[in-house]
Amino acid sequence: MRKIILRGLLLSTLVSLPLTVPVWAQASTVAPNVVLGTGTDKVDVTSRFRGRDILVFGALSHPGQVIVALRSPDSAVAVTRKTQMGPIWVTGKKVTVSHFPGVLQILSSAPVDQILSPARLDALGLDPRGILAHATYEPEPADPGSWQQAVLHNKEKQGAYRINPHGVRVQDGRLFSAHLLLPASLPLGAYELDVYLVHNGRVLAQSAQKIDVQQVGLEEWVARFADQKPWLFGIVLTLFLATLGLGLGIIMQRKN
Repeated sequence: MRKIILRGLLLSTLVSLPLTVPVWAQASTVAPNVVLGTGTDKVDVTSRFRGRDILVFGALSHPGQVIVALRSPDSAVAVTRKTQMGPIWVTGKKVTVSHFPGVLQILSSAPVDQILSPARLDALGLDPRGILAHATYEPEPADPGSWQQAVLHNKEKQGAYRINPHGVRVQDGRLFSAHLLLPASLPLGAYELDVYLVHNGRVLAQSAQKIDVQQVGLEEWVARFADQKPWLFGIVLTLFLATLGLGLGIIMQRKN
């Protein structure tokens, strides 16, 4: 079914090209382009959300390597370092890292460091280490490299940062497909999906799309209520917890 969809997309792209130019000659006369499509442009997050697989597919006007990158809005995370005091370990220094994507998925048809130069990868935001090097650290640590490595390791462990050098499949030099795997815990907002067509170390074409990750249901109502009326939310939450505690106390007394 997926092959039929992809071939249909390629066929529609070829049909839209000028009919006076032979198909075999169009690659040299048509400007490089990427036609991008996704299985969905919206992800609903509920209390039962356990992650999501998103299909990305499209067609290429020219042969080349393909890079698919998904970035979430910026987020912040608190990182602590354990310190050993005698036979026990205690929580030591704490650093807050901010201004970097909470989710970063980079899939490609070949290792990205073989497709583009390190400087170009950093400029396009396709180097996780470069992204973390440009993040904000408060307070500024004396050894930022170790903290960057800790954040990167934690993100990879959570599945939030994922790099797959063979995650994009190119068929017949014209069709491509990839699967993005969103983790169970992820920031909300508009995600940026970018697809790059690369040939001989140069980006020939780029296509972009937004994927909206939003909270729905009761969780959305509670989050909006807490954001719009925090003082009233605090009062309601306090009364609810007090009532719940009183009810549990009565039940426990009756059981005794």
